[in-house]
Amino acid sequence: MLFAETPDGERLPVLDLSLPEFGTPSAPAEIEAMAAAALAEEKKRGPLQRFLLRFVMMSIAKQSRLVAALQAANAGYLSGIPTYVLKLGAANLVPPYASEIDKRVADAPTVRSLRLRLAQIVELLAGGLTPLLKGNQRPLVLLEIAGGPSADALNTLIRLEAEGLLQGRSAEIVIYDLDTEGPAFAGAMLAALKTGPLANCDIALRHVSGNWSDTAALKAVLDAIPADAVIAATSEGGLFEYGSDSDILGALKTLAPRADIVTGSVTRDGELNRLMRRHSSANTRPRGLARFAEIIAPSGYRIARSQGAVLSDQVLLTRSP
Repeated sequence: MLFAETPDGERLPVLDLSLPEFGTPSAPAEIEAMAAAALAEEKKRGPLQRFLLRFVMMSIAKQSRLVAALQAANAGYLSGIPTYVLKLGAANLVPPYASEIDKRVADAPTVRSLRLRLAQIVELLAGGLTPLLKGNQRPLVLLEIAGGPSADALNTLIRLEAEGLLQGRSAEIVIYDLDTEGPAFAGAMLAALKTGPLANCDIALRHVSGNWSDTAALKAVLDAIPADAVIAATSEGGLFEYGSDSDILGALKTLAPRADIVTGSVTRDGELNRLMRRHSSANTRPRGLARFAEIIAPSGYRIARSQGAVLSDQVLLTRSP
């Protein structure tokens, strides 16, 4: 296991899905069991339990960095590095995220599902890129929209390298995000990975500050990418979950002339998300796949594949025929 340093000087494991320490369920029965456990846990919370939970969380937030981050997320968004830490799993937590409370939080079914979400995005992204990369040495650009630490792009490159698809090819991760700490940590993780599974690979990483609603700035990012590049955009836990309908459509229309494929996670509109909203005010928008497909229809993209996790469905978008 490799380690990388955050801008705050914290030394965290590099989440490499090819390692057994970061295994994720893949069988439908395993995923269904995780979702059922999460739903059962949520159903047990009656009005009194939900009322008390608010005070308990506020109290233990002083003892747990992860709980403090989750409390802050109730007012909007869970920031990049805490989200990344939640994906590590209870067994891989390190100080200052290694209290017993942190480990219990990380072991909750809904939290464990975050790494499953990541793994599904990586599978869809790598699978969508494979036919585009075979038989050529065109440059590859992974455009991370609100990508933060960009574990999906990094793990996609690990997978593509293992399949021999990065040999003789330059690759770049472009992180289009208002956050600065997450992209800086992504750079540190890439440097660590170049001593391991991405050794001798020609991979660059750069951060461009920008908001997904600013389509002019997003177009400028695309215009700066070489014309012969294979471009894939991705937004795990980002645009499709938090963006407005117009944000999503505007971004996809901007991407359509250049990005060959797009991946992202779509918040489900099922019972679990409805129950969780009784005690959480996170800004995710539970659209579900049917509503999402309607929103993106005018963009030039369609849902080519999807994979379901616990709180979201992960999608691969390709250009409409």
